Amino acid sequence: MSRRVIFLPRFRSDKAHRSDLQGPTSKGFTVGHTMQSQTKGIWAWPVPHPVDKEICLLLLDMEGLGDSEKANEQHDIWLFIMAMLLCNVLVYNTEKTLDNKSLEQLRYVKNMSEHVRSQIFSRGDKPSILESHLPSLVVCVRDCALKLEWDEKPCTPDEYMEKCFQVRRSNSLKDEEFNRERDLMCAYFKKRKCFMFPMPAHPEDMDQLENKLSKKFLKVTEEFTSHIYQIIKYKNIDGVILTGQLFLQVAELYVQAQRSGNMACIEGARKQVVLFANMQAMDDAKGVYQREMETLLNKLPVEYNELQRHQEECSKKAMALFYRRSVLDRNHEHEKELLNFTMKEFERMKETNTDRSYTVSKQRLRVLYKPLKNMNADFMQLGGYQKYEVAMQKLDEEYRATEGLGDEKDKAYKDFMEKNKDRANQIRVVDKALTQAQQEEIKRRTLERINEQQMEALKMENKAKEADISLLNSQQQFIIRMFNDNLINIQKHTDENIKEIQKTHQKEMDSVKNKSKCVIC
Repeated sequence: MSRRVIFLPRFRSDKAHRSDLQGPTSKGFTVGHTMQSQTKGIWAWPVPHPVDKEICLLLLDMEGLGDSEKANEQHDIWLFIMAMLLCNVLVYNTEKTLDNKSLEQLRYVKNMSEHVRSQIFSRGDKPSILESHLPSLVVCVRDCALKLEWDEKPCTPDEYMEKCFQVRRSNSLKDEEFNRERDLMCAYFKKRKCFMFPMPAHPEDMDQLENKLSKKFLKVTEEFTSHIYQIIKYKNIDGVILTGQLFLQVAELYVQAQRSGNMACIEGARKQVVLFANMQAMDDAKGVYQREMETLLNKLPVEYNELQRHQEECSKKAMALFYRRSVLDRNHEHEKELLNFTMKEFERMKETNTDRSYTVSKQRLRVLYKPLKNMNADFMQLGGYQKYEVAMQKLDEEYRATEGLGDEKDKAYKDFMEKNKDRANQIRVVDKALTQAQQEEIKRRTLERINEQQMEALKMENKAKEADISLLNSQQQFIIRMFNDNLINIQKHTDENIKEIQKTHQKEMDSVKNKSKCVIC
């Protein structure tokens, strides 16, 4: 089963202390001590959630901004935008203090509306529109040795950060630009938090960090980790919760937009991942249904009731998988296609079961009738027809007692009797000892047997139709129940846009409940 993923990117404003490797190790992002930037682009490192085993945390490490080796500023802008679009918690890592220089890299937030649009037909969005799609901001100031005071008064890290985000009261052009950037930062990062990390150890112990970490550093680290675990949620795009596979799809769409010189479109990405997720969920569900149904192949033929129960169980497993993995199938297109697929496969299985039942029944009749075929001398004489009747009655009893013939045993028996009626007539003609009354009694019994077979066949046909109706009703109830469960799951894990999503899904549920026909109609 695909794990749902929570994304936690971080990026740095400096070039020092970069990894000397070409990617993350099994223990995380390796930290080195060279001045040359080694991280290129964004690295990803998935780690298990410490509590929920169904969740995977995906840490994204972005190369430092302002690298002199880069060709132009557009590279930094797109890296920043990619981090903003892909994560739900953005960790900004700076050194020693949070001054104008360290906040300078966050100025790229002003480029969001120039490179990103929320809707397909929009040409740029206001911060209030893009805000719901952007992450929380966590500022980490490391190696901080300064005393937390402002205007000679103690302050918290959050108060210190808010002071740094304040606008300047001035009419100069430079300050106007500064204020515009601060306003945008506050508009885009409405949820923000600051942590001040002291030096992890004494400078002389920096090469022995594992054993020499200071208690103050560990305390802040614990507070930081606790805060992250409290605020992280499933990454979603307008209610579409991203799995690792969907994350790759979204990242590829944004990269393609950058390469083609287009604006990254959030709504377009959502539509693409919805289509991809639902197609994948539907294909996987079809595979589950086929594999489960095929487990009955070697047992065919079976009674229709058993086949119908097996079909219902297989359908439930397939639909449960589809509802777990599908997202916002608002028009029920993929759901309907999956249900139609299961019904077609069920019809195919019914035909196979019918054919095998008829074939096995014919084979059984041939085996039982074989001894009678070599008894012409016993039957073609006076009193031979009564011997034939006794033999056929025994054949009938043994045939009826045979298990595993399926629902076509009556039809096979009727066809068998029809095929052999000429022989019965020949024996009756030869047997001159039969009186007229005996012949009439034979005809009566034969007609009764035929009528009984026809009534039984009609009952089986009606029973099959009732079972089909019961199956459709059961599937409809199952679909409604699973849809409700899916809605509860979305309500639990989506972000602030849940109210709008809830309204949309409630309308869909009301529509489903008010329909008199089954969803597959």
